[in-house]
Amino acid sequence: MQLKQNVFVEYNRAFFRKCTRNFHLPSFLLVLIFSFSLSSTNGIVSERYLSSLIEDDSRRLLKHYSSKLEDYPTMLDTLSKQFRYDCSDYDSDQLKQITYNDYQIRRMSLTLNDGVSCTSFDAAQSSISRVPLILQLTADITLWVATEARYAQQIIALDQVSSKGTLRVYMEPLATDELRNKYCADCVLTSLSSETDNTVTFWRGDASLLTEAPLFSTEITHGLRLNAYVTPKLLEQYKHDFWLPLFLFGTFLGGLCLVSYRLMLGRRMSLHSLIEQGIERDEFVPYYQPIVDVSNNSLYGCEMLARWLRAGHDIISPMEFIPYVEKSGQIFPITDQLISQAVRDIGKLNWHLTQQVMSINVVPDQLESLDIMQKSLALLHTTKISPSQIAFEVTERKRFTNLTMASDVIEQLRECGIDVKLDDAGTGYGGFSYIQQLNIRSLKIDKMFVETIGTSDIKLSLLDSIIVFGKEAGMEMIAEGVETLEQSNYLAARGITLQQGYYFGKPMAFRDFAYYCKSMVSR
Repeated sequence: MQLKQNVFVEYNRAFFRKCTRNFHLPSFLLVLIFSFSLSSTNGIVSERYLSSLIEDDSRRLLKHYSSKLEDYPTMLDTLSKQFRYDCSDYDSDQLKQITYNDYQIRRMSLTLNDGVSCTSFDAAQSSISRVPLILQLTADITLWVATEARYAQQIIALDQVSSKGTLRVYMEPLATDELRNKYCADCVLTSLSSETDNTVTFWRGDASLLTEAPLFSTEITHGLRLNAYVTPKLLEQYKHDFWLPLFLFGTFLGGLCLVSYRLMLGRRMSLHSLIEQGIERDEFVPYYQPIVDVSNNSLYGCEMLARWLRAGHDIISPMEFIPYVEKSGQIFPITDQLISQAVRDIGKLNWHLTQQVMSINVVPDQLESLDIMQKSLALLHTTKISPSQIAFEVTERKRFTNLTMASDVIEQLRECGIDVKLDDAGTGYGGFSYIQQLNIRSLKIDKMFVETIGTSDIKLSLLDSIIVFGKEAGMEMIAEGVETLEQSNYLAARGITLQQGYYFGKPMAFRDFAYYCKSMVSR
């Protein structure tokens, strides 16, 4: 008992080590790669994000400046009417009263034509340097950038010149100060500069940022450009803040990709195992769809089609498994299983006493290997059916990789009396070049052309071209997908009398097909 427990424990440890080595470690590394890769973009992401924030703020500021520039002429006209332009006590009182009551105005002054001046704040007569930002906001108004010696920042100044004198107003730049300290202390600098002379700039914030490239820049009005700059420490702050969310998102993304891959791999592995199980249990069975010669309403033969009958499940359509088995190579044993069952079925119908033909679907890989085809042909020796009553259909929708070998195999099949037909003609890789290179003498016209009959679809002209080509080449032609009397008559009128489709009968199990054959004989 102790020995069994030790063996069991050792087995579990070995299994755990194998899982760790084969799955957990690579998976962990993959997730880490995703996480660090995405987190390494924090610099770009943070800059883009901050740029979008600054752009939104700047655009609001842009509206503020544009509005102010439009309002300034009206404001100055209103102010000008409140003065006598004689610098009397009345004018001095008005200057002080207006400045005190209007939070947007820092200081005002009047300068008369004779050089006499008066101001709202007599103590503020320190030296002021001014440069013009807009020489003509209107015919009588000039916009200046003013710098007072006692202030570290600049302000906007407006001059309105009239016949009585000059009204000068210094404005408080409240909006720019708000953006300057919005994200952190003195982190954002905004500037108004002239498009014609970029040395003339009105700015609020850390002047050293003016040497950097702006994070946002746009033209406003009257030849002015609004620029926004941010300090490196603000960028670093956002870069740091974004690292962890990006790392976690990368972890989530890596985990999601890993889970998706494992689910897909598990589904493929489970499908592969189910198909292998189906082959062992003979779950793949042939269904038969009749091919009718409408010239005399007789049965030309049938096409054998694969169906998967899983125990306790509905019939599985070939579209659910054929694409996979063609890639996995499981199509070969499935084809052999279908042929083996089909020759037994058809043998019960005494087809060896007729000229009726059974078509079997194969893929290019099967026609490119003589060994594979000989193995399939060996299954036909167990029936009385003549080789001339067997035909292989190879689809044009899959590419041949070795046309020389395929041509040799087809020639050997033809020597045995077995015909090879080109299925889905005109829809795939080879075009009609396969007919010449493989010396194919029979083709099947695809449903996509037949269903255009009675419509104005351009493919209808292609159908007529295929028919003309087939006739001139002396080829046997079978039309697939015939579903209406109109389609059948159209084809018959052009000499295509071998027809297959739901109009004559859907793919059916052998028992139903046997009844169908008897009904055709009775008719």
